[in-house]
Parts: sequence; C-alpha cells; structure tokens
Amino acid sequence: MKIFLLGATGSTGREVLKRLIKENYNVKALVRNPTNLDLKELGQIEEGQVELITGGVFEPEKLKEHFKGCDLVISALGTGTNNNYTEIYSEGGRNILAAMRITKIKKLITITAGLIDMSDPSTDNFFLNRIIRPNFNKVYYDQTRWETILDDTDDIQWICVRPTYLTNKAYTGKYRIQDRHTPKGGKRISRADLADFIVSQIDSNAYIHKKPVIAY
Repeated sequence: MKIFLLGATGSTGREVLKRLIKENYNVKALVRNPTNLDLKELGQIEEGQVELITGGVFEPEKLKEHFKGCDLVISALGTGTNNNYTEIYSEGGRNILAAMRITKIKKLITITAGLIDMSDPSTDNFFLNRIIRPNFNKVYYDQTRWETILDDTDDIQWICVRPTYLTNKAYTGKYRIQDRHTPKGGKRISRADLADFIVSQIDSNAYIHKKPVIAY
C-alpha cells in the first residue's frame, strides 16, 4: 500500500512519517521545501520507500497528478503556533477531496483539534475558553469549516482525528479514544502517540465518518 502524506515537515507530520516508515509503508510526501526534512533522522528506510514531492495543497491541478498511484491520504497539515487567518484546512481540504475523487482514492485521515467542539464538557473551563481558544480562534475557525465540509462528504471514507494538547514526549502506545468528546480527565497526547493512532487507522474502519478524540 502507498500512502500520500501532506504536512510531513511539521512536528506532527514528521512523527506520522516516522511511524509509516517503521510500519513498512511506501510513502509519497508533499513538502514545500525538501531541505526541511532529513530522512536519515527518521529511522531505517528501504530504498525507494519514501518519495519527496515539492509542492503545496493550494496547487489543485498538481495535487491530482501527485495523488496518482496512491491508496490512501493522510493530512497532517497545520499552522503550528501561528494564529493568522488561514484556509489550509478548509480550502486545502477541498483540494484534497477533489484530487482524491479524480484519482479514485477512497480513504482520508485528517487532523483538527479537540477544542473546536464547544459541546465537549471536558473543555468547558475558564483557561480554555478565555485564553487558549481566543489565542487560536482563526485556526479553530478554519478547522470547524473543514469539519463542516467533511460532514457533507459521504463518498470518501474520512476519519477526522481530534488530538488534545500536543506534546513532544516519547511514544507510549497507551492512550484513550472517544468519539467527538475528550476521554474523561484527558488533557494531552504526544505527537508520537497521535501518529501511532493515525497509522493504526489505515487498516481500520472503526472510526469512518467519525471524529475520535485522543488523550492519555
């Protein structure tokens, strides 16, 4: 199976790529600048296992060509700590879906955030409502638009993973998952464990058209 990965140079995308390599998947990774990704740091790589492609999600015609020959798409696109206005999730997501339809790829795993669901009682507190959400309101707004697009998409087998607060701590393999809302008492998850869950969904249908929240 060949996986197409977007966002491989980001902190989360790098962990996803590392996990894909460890699980012996063949990967096409779309990156804006290949010099930002040192494959030697990601573990033992078989010859031809990873193909880096220069480009971006806002190049829809090129995206259709890039997707050819792939079986599944993982989007780890994000904005990091930047809260500038963005359409990387919504418009980028539309471009991904359009390219998938042209190339007949049926499954997408994407990422938003647990904090965008205002109905989640686990995230209803002063600190999150008055400090975190306002500081990332533009990013959360676009993530919400992306989820709305996914809600109206039934021809693609999408899984929208909602991580809690992300850390750079080591992989544990021990975490909890709950659809839509945060597991009770859960507050954070490492990018390595998030990557583990994402890659585990490649061969799983447990969360098709669902929004699993991941936390310890």
